[in-house]
Amino acid sequence: MDKRASLINAFKEEMKRRHPAAYPVCIDSFTNLWQYEFGSLEQLPPDIERLVAYRAAELGLADDDF
Repeated sequence: MDKRASLINAFKEEMKRRHPAAYPVCIDSFTNLWQYEFGSLEQLPPDIERLVAYRAAELGLADDDF
């Protein structure tokens, strides 16, 4: 399994185990690690890209027109 797939699988498993109130922390942690490893948030699967977009909108970093 390549590094991208491994990080995605670990993130999905983490989200399954966490209470919904902890989702923002999980998303923030995942995006920080992804950007560190790959330099940008490109090549995310659509389902994770949506989570990241919602989180960015919550933080006022993006429009909520996804």
